[in-house]
This record gives sequence, structure tokens and C-alpha cells, in this order.
Amino acid sequence: MTTRLFTEEDRYRLGHLLLSEDARSAVPWHYLDELEWQLETTRTAEQSAIPDDIVTMNSTVRLVSSDGMQEVLRTVVYPEYVELTDMAVSVLEPLGSNLLGRRVGDIIEWEERVDEGPWHVAELVFQPERAGKFAL
Repeated sequence: MTTRLFTEEDRYRLGHLLLSEDARSAVPWHYLDELEWQLETTRTAEQSAIPDDIVTMNSTVRLVSSDGMQEVLRTVVYPEYVELTDMAVSVLEPLGSNLLGRRVGDIIEWEERVDEGPWHVAELVFQPERAGKFAL
């Protein structure tokens, strides 16, 4: 597994989200602890310097199951935006926090779909920083 990389902006905003009462009351503590640990230990880069194959907040990724039989698109969003699209996954859910900071080519576990085995981050369909959208 490769080392994760977050944008400085994502780290800042997620740090504040983790301190919010909404997050603390809605999400199991061990998910929050894992994301907090990631925020504390993961390297960061300025938004303009983030490589174009890194999953950042509001990125859309194409995931392929280990057997190649399943393929899905997911967009990593803040919890308040989950209802806006069918393919959204909150960064506070295990899949969302597991995707954040990953690179195209990484293998991830998806708790809800463990029967399909590990998943491959096959493509970064959209990354705000690559598109010059730094305010998303």
C-alpha cells in the first residue's frame, strides 16, 4: 500500500469536522478515531501541488472488485452533501475515509462489500484540484 497524501485544506476542514458535535453524535467513535489518526500521520501538500492521481475531497473514483466483475463510481463528500447524488459516500463512512488520500492503483477494503474482496482504485474520474476547482 502506498503512503497517503491529503491536501492541507482537506486536513484543516476534516479536523474541524471531527471536532463537531454532529460528527461525534452520528458516527461510531472508532471510525472517527481512525480518520483522526490518518489526519495526524498523513503527509500533506498544497492544493495546487497535489498529484492528479490522489483522491481528495469531492473526487469521483471508479472502483473495480478484485474479480473484475463489479465496478462502481463513488464521490467522497462531506456528510451534509451525501444526499445530493446517488454515488456519494461520506468521508465519515468507512469507505469514504478509506478512499481519501489514496492513489490510483491502490487496493482498498470495503467493509460493506467484503464478499467481493478488496477493491482496486481503477481511475480518478474527477479531482477538483486537477480541474482547477480549489473552492469545492
